[in-house]
Amino acid sequence: MNRASRKIISAISQNRSVGGASAVENPAEVEQSSIDAFYQRMCQRDIYLHVSEVSVAMIGVCLTGVSILNVDQDINDVNTYVDDLLAIDAFVFLTAYLLSYWVVRTMTNNNRNMQKIGNIANAIFLIGMIFMAIVCGCIVFQGDYSPNI
Repeated sequence: MNRASRKIISAISQNRSVGGASAVENPAEVEQSSIDAFYQRMCQRDIYLHVSEVSVAMIGVCLTGVSILNVDQDINDVNTYVDDLLAIDAFVFLTAYLLSYWVVRTMTNNNRNMQKIGNIANAIFLIGMIFMAIVCGCIVFQGDYSPNI
């Protein structure tokens, strides 16, 4: 428990002032606000956990796509740029994973820097997802358009 929480809890139990302010009038309000702050932190932590989990899954999707495209390249002798884009996208998801994992591991009560890094991780993850959609469009439209007769 951090110092501020202990101070609030002791002030509630003794019904005295907190940090020079007036006496705590309603201990239930102080308790509810600390519970709300706790739940808000846990919701943010859950979001960062989901970003890290899905980022790892998307790295696997990128690597699977690269391997499938390389097998197709070996069979058809067609050199594509899409496998390079998927490899870049895997590194984008790796960056989002590392940042979100770092935030989850070092998250404290009101650490604003960690929240900023978590928001950056979310933004990088969304950029990676948009880039993945663009790469999927490239995969669909890069096919051989000559008819097989």
